[in-house]
Amino acid sequence: MTLPFFYGWIIVGIAMLAGFLGSGVSNVTMAVALKPITEDLGWSRTLISSAITIGSVAGGLLAPLFGPLADRLGPRILLPVGAALVGTFVMCLSLTYEPWQFYATFVPARGLAETLLTGVVPMTAVTNWFYSKRPRAIGLVALSVPLGSFVLSLLYQFMIATYGWRSAFMMLGVALWLFVVLPGLFFLRRQPEDLGVLPDGALPVAVKSAQADPHSEPPTAAAEQSWTLKDAMRTRTLWLLVAAASFYSLSTGGIAFHMVAYFTDMTIQPALAAGALSVMALTGAFGSGLWGALAEKFHPRTLGVATMLLAAAAVVLLTQVRGVPAAFFFSIIFGLSARGGFVLMHVLLARYFGRRSFGAITSVLEPFHKGGLGVGALMAGLAFDMSGSYQIVFLLFIANYLIAATLTCVAREPSYASLNRIAASS
Repeated sequence: MTLPFFYGWIIVGIAMLAGFLGSGVSNVTMAVALKPITEDLGWSRTLISSAITIGSVAGGLLAPLFGPLADRLGPRILLPVGAALVGTFVMCLSLTYEPWQFYATFVPARGLAETLLTGVVPMTAVTNWFYSKRPRAIGLVALSVPLGSFVLSLLYQFMIATYGWRSAFMMLGVALWLFVVLPGLFFLRRQPEDLGVLPDGALPVAVKSAQADPHSEPPTAAAEQSWTLKDAMRTRTLWLLVAAASFYSLSTGGIAFHMVAYFTDMTIQPALAAGALSVMALTGAFGSGLWGALAEKFHPRTLGVATMLLAAAAVVLLTQVRGVPAAFFFSIIFGLSARGGFVLMHVLLARYFGRRSFGAITSVLEPFHKGGLGVGALMAGLAFDMSGSYQIVFLLFIANYLIAATLTCVAREPSYASLNRIAASS
């Protein structure tokens, strides 16, 4: 089959559909449903936040299982099966009336979506198909999640106001079956070599001289050195990035999930609060693509530090929000910056450790990243239920971003030579 474009872009397109619809159980879209569910069923915010936390932690714990499988099998099986399971669970979620039913349906839906639809599986898929355009491809897949949050949060708001919160989840389940399961079964492939081509669809280029400055430009696809999971875990760099992801995801998860509730507590109308949330998601989508494109020209570590510092400044602004203009201004700045950490973390992992074990290496980070999103939501829920305010926990979230920026700054690119020297001296 001859196509007028590189087949890898089909992989990117299907991965983007998965991320778009997988965002239907994210912190952002669930923020729209938080008050309607609690008011309809008489539940506390902590109860719903706890389900977010458990589902996120479950997604992180599943990553070490599915990461190596993504390296070996690719997305052709994992992505459609994941979409089918998540679609079925969210349709069942729309029928729940008791807390145990909500947990039994939402937790597995969230956990599977975090890994199979928006996390390690689609990221591994596009990483395997690209090299020079890899940051762009990763940025596009990352873009699909906040873009989905933007569209689905508006759609959720409309459906909740018109038909009730249950209709939103029924719609999501049907869409996953139609737009991810079926296309995935027909069109997904594991890697470009399966079709007789190389990453980016190009022939290998000359290997750089070993004497070249390793920090001037990334190596060519032919020269890229892929680390094993075992060796990557022996580096200081991987664990610095894991720690950075943990801190920034705590803040991002807590703010995204409680943002609508916080704004309405500030007497902002629910429709406008949901609109601000949608703006945050939309600018997050733009930011994902922007940071991915910039990472082809600037070092992703530098960009990562910049996004985390900008996110900290945005949360400072959030503590002062009292009206609609400030709420929307915060949403723009936070959307642009907060999503950058997710995109650039994956770009860094791919640049530092290569593509052959990307799924397995990423799966080390995912439990901390996904778990942080859920724990952050729970922390903010507990803080509100105990004090009636989010102000103290927002200050903690600012500190988290500053810590994450520092850790990312010192996470330098590792080398096998230094690893061997450490092993020899021990």
